[in-house]
Amino acid sequence: MSEQPHRLAVGVVAVWLAAQAVALVRGLLPLPPPLGAHLPWRMFSDPSPFERTLTAEGRVADGTWVPIPLERYFQHTRGATGERAYEYSTIVFEGGHLRERQAFAAWLAARMAADGQPIDKVRLIRRWRDLRDDATGAATIGQYRVGGG
Repeated sequence: MSEQPHRLAVGVVAVWLAAQAVALVRGLLPLPPPLGAHLPWRMFSDPSPFERTLTAEGRVADGTWVPIPLERYFQHTRGATGERAYEYSTIVFEGGHLRERQAFAAWLAARMAADGQPIDKVRLIRRWRDLRDDATGAATIGQYRVGGG
């Protein structure tokens, strides 16, 4: 009777490990569905055929637009990807959220002012690239007045 619980525990652990191995192998092999699939963890694989990035520009006193160095302000990436927090934010890319984007623009303006380049307006631009045919595009998400202007 003492052997029975031990065998059951080993069996349960073996089944669990086998299921994990199948999920990993299924995500790594480029097989057609339903045999192949994406890894269950987005931090290792992004199934989207589009690569999207966010760029920001600030308007200086003479009216010219200068790039805001987002990659310098956001050092951390998401898992093993190169994505920064603003690149997968639903607040930045989805409709609505005007107050949140205004606050983000004000924060960027404060960082630019701290770097010695005050700005009075921030423009957020979504850039994308289709990985299938390398087509690119850009769209302005919005322009936000910040500070004294």
